[in-house]
Amino acid sequence: MTAVDMTRILRRITYLPERAELAEIPWPAGLAPRETATALAAGGSLPLADVLVITWTAAEAQTLADVLTPGAPWKSWTHYAKDFAAYETQLTSRSPAKEARRLGEFHMAAIGDHTVCCYHSQLHPATDGPTLPAAQLAAQIAGDTGAGLVITTGTAGGAGTDVVLGDLNVATAIHADCTTRLKGHPWSNEEWATTALTAGQQEMLGSGVLPALLAANAGRLPAEYAPRPPQAWYGHTVGTDLFAYWTANGEPFALSAYDPAIKTVEMDDFAIALGISTMDTPPRLSSVRNASDPPLATGSKANLKLAEEIYEKWGGLTTVSSAIGTWALIAGLVPATRF
Repeated sequence: MTAVDMTRILRRITYLPERAELAEIPWPAGLAPRETATALAAGGSLPLADVLVITWTAAEAQTLADVLTPGAPWKSWTHYAKDFAAYETQLTSRSPAKEARRLGEFHMAAIGDHTVCCYHSQLHPATDGPTLPAAQLAAQIAGDTGAGLVITTGTAGGAGTDVVLGDLNVATAIHADCTTRLKGHPWSNEEWATTALTAGQQEMLGSGVLPALLAANAGRLPAEYAPRPPQAWYGHTVGTDLFAYWTANGEPFALSAYDPAIKTVEMDDFAIALGISTMDTPPRLSSVRNASDPPLATGSKANLKLAEEIYEKWGGLTTVSSAIGTWALIAGLVPATRF
């Protein structure tokens, strides 16, 4: 990974756009997200929850809070540092967690009868050591909460000429594509199937409910890159260990050749899939990613610069799509239970 790549990655992780005042989202009766009392449990653990939602960048956390913990902005979330010393030796000088001196922040929410732990990770596969502490964290926080469903969510590069800015991908599989600093591990090119959707989740995602929720803020995206309202796709999310992006001509990363079912490309979800797979009783797994970068025609420097500009201007607003998609996966769970 080059110094330019690392600078770009760190900027993505820490960049915080000006907070947009969201238009009111027309939640179905009785299913509007609501923030609830939040405190660490015994031993600094996360409290019990039906669902654990994990997000990654500052912009993603800010938008997730606006959508799922209204009244509790991300900066007010509770810090989580359980067993930090065990992680510290696995961090690098580039690790956000090293500077933050914690593993993340969280806040509790409720959707219907379901309790939800919304968690922002300070660990990142792209910046931490090759032992992949983010995978260890996934098992730890899933164990803390006892969640029956873990959802990893946030921004991604769109893949495919039919994907537009603001679309969301409810992944059918998470596919690692680690070819640089994380290559050579048994999991470096592993593929994990996500959990099949329930009938209730399919209804929430496939009925008129999702389009109506997305439409509330979709009109604020630039028509040039979002010529139609956002929609849900059901394809693979490919996770890389360098700043990769999809192009129509396949260069320079050949992502469609690597995985023809790709719809989004990002850098974190494989750590969650790997981490929870090591648990004695793994929870269900979902991934919801929004296209915050439009698919590129070619990998030219000009196109890459344009994609970065689009992300910085619109990335926070596009994240509304994946936050609403996350809501749909939770609202569609019937009955409320710890599975």
